[in-house]
Amino acid sequence: MITRKELARRWGTTARTIDRRRAMGLLPWVDLARGMGKRAQIRFRLEDVEEYERRARLCPGEGGGREA
Repeated sequence: MITRKELARRWGTTARTIDRRRAMGLLPWVDLARGMGKRAQIRFRLEDVEEYERRARLCPGEGGGREA
């Protein structure tokens, strides 16, 4: 699992961009603190990130990972 900041570094973008893609439903995510009454701890599974990156390369211009 990786954080939004780690994912932003991986893609060369900002954490806010990661937040937007997550809010749009483009990126699957997990809240490690869910049901514990704590502040959200958002993480992304590496398998999901890699799948998103593969799809983005096949469909350029559709909210892909790394932008050219």
